[in-house]
Amino acid sequence: MAERRRRDAIAVVNYVALLGLLLTALVFVKAILISALIGIGIGTILTPALMWLQRRYRIPRVVSAILLVALIVAVFGGIGYVIFLIGETQLASLVERMPDIISRLQARAGGLVDRYPWFDVDGALSNAPGAAKLVGAKLFHGAWSGFGLAGALVFAFVIGLYTAVEARYYRDALVGAFPPARRAAATAFFAEAARTIRLWFAAQLIDMAIIGTLTSIGLWIVGVDYWLLFGVLTGVLGIIPYAGIAIVVVFASLVTMASNLALVPWLLAVFFITQQIESHVVLPLVMRDRAQLPAVPLLVFMLVMASWGGLLGVLMAPALFAVLLLAYRRLYLPALERRQAADSAAEG
Repeated sequence: MAERRRRDAIAVVNYVALLGLLLTALVFVKAILISALIGIGIGTILTPALMWLQRRYRIPRVVSAILLVALIVAVFGGIGYVIFLIGETQLASLVERMPDIISRLQARAGGLVDRYPWFDVDGALSNAPGAAKLVGAKLFHGAWSGFGLAGALVFAFVIGLYTAVEARYYRDALVGAFPPARRAAATAFFAEAARTIRLWFAAQLIDMAIIGTLTSIGLWIVGVDYWLLFGVLTGVLGIIPYAGIAIVVVFASLVTMASNLALVPWLLAVFFITQQIESHVVLPLVMRDRAQLPAVPLLVFMLVMASWGGLLGVLMAPALFAVLLLAYRRLYLPALERRQAADSAAEG
């Protein structure tokens, strides 16, 4: 019994030391840590394609990685270029009209305040543009001051390529850090975690494409200006659960309100219908192989990641939360049950 208590005390000390190191990393090197985590996720997603290229054409992994990068750049670059060409006119028009849109919104807000003074809580309506600018600055600033968003993304992609090329080596080294009795469980967990990330990413791509297309078509039908731009934003920001669509709806409503107030209810109706289609048709189909994430803990986790890592912290939050939830269900709960069973047997 004394030996067991000694082992438990040593384990507690080790866990506390590990937690202290982790907290130090979270505070002082968070930009690098976020980039590394994103890179590991990219590598996890790329590994199956890289292995398929290597087996199919019997070429070295490094050459496979170069071909895969070229293919990714060509596909996504081509899609982005086509979307830009189609929506360039709308984007240029919106940028040109933005000062007029802001002045119109300020005039409408001023009229609303004059009519209902009690509605302007702490001057929120009067200073709406300044508040929006402040929120945007906070969102994009995040963990990236002094590090550079472009540099962080390049670093993450390089980490992802190295992770994909040497996936087997990193997996074996990670599993080897566990006690021999736990290595089989660790191998199964890492394989399931990788599968979870890949399923999440594939489901998100399909969902973003479908909802972005449906929203664009719906807004075009009801006659909303910048229908393609709003549809593309809906698809792109759809990777951020709950918050992404809220940002698009608010932005699209404000722009439409400045030009044609009568179209705002139709715009909201389109977003409501497309979100219902997403919730009841698209998501059950594309995410049937992926565990659903509980809404409230996910939202809290996203807020924590936003305050810590800014915009990219929010983007990586769903995948990271899915892996943490998997660890809780596959590792923590079974270990807790075994411990409780052992304690009950010892007491009996």
